[in-house]
Amino acid sequence: MSRFAFILLAAVILEAAALAWQQTFFAGAVVFLFALVTGLGVALPQVRLFGNFICAGDRSKKRVALTFDDGPDPRSTPPLLELLRDRKIPATFFCIGRRVDENPGLAARIVREGHLVENHSYAHSNFTNFYPRARLRTELIRAQQAVEKAGGRAPKYFRPPVGLSNPNTFRAARDLNLEVIGWSIRSLDTVIAEPEKILARIRRGLAPGAIILLHDGNIPAEKLVATVKSLLDTLRGLGYEVVRLDELLK
Repeated sequence: MSRFAFILLAAVILEAAALAWQQTFFAGAVVFLFALVTGLGVALPQVRLFGNFICAGDRSKKRVALTFDDGPDPRSTPPLLELLRDRKIPATFFCIGRRVDENPGLAARIVREGHLVENHSYAHSNFTNFYPRARLRTELIRAQQAVEKAGGRAPKYFRPPVGLSNPNTFRAARDLNLEVIGWSIRSLDTVIAEPEKILARIRRGLAPGAIILLHDGNIPAEKLVATVKSLLDTLRGLGYEVVRLDELLK
């Protein structure tokens, strides 16, 4: 039973009791708290309300995983790959299936250079979290097919767009044997303009086993490279090893 199922059951019982005893204030409080908890569960992967949202790896070793969302982007992904190649750093790319279909050679290059390409939905719609199970499953299948066609390997991990989730997120992922991945550090690099401020935010949350969320899609190449270069220098100085997500989760 998921946490959501347990909380829903408890809320129904408490609501029924409150109405039976004509405790309207208590009934309203139950509804409010249930809505609040559900909203937090939808928006925050770390709450793990609807299922096993994986947000960190093994915390016993000073290792972290770099993950990049919303690519592949022909403007910013190639210079990022060059930096990672020069530094001999592996990463994980949660790619939008449509962009993989538009840039199959770039997706293939990511795989060829030793990185993981994983599922970030096919269209990355703002309404993905409202999709019924069947439609979400179709969305994930299209992304699986795009990645496998370009890179020769079907994804094993799924990161929901914007990190939003609901029960159908985990049902559809389970249908395809996908593990649902969140993060322990959200860099907010799509919002924060200055690389040094992005780095400061990452450092505040840095801990062994961290899954760091960055973006290579819709990010200026110069900003992306400057951010990642400073981050790699910082991680090395602090004694952290950067590994692929699958290695971190072993």
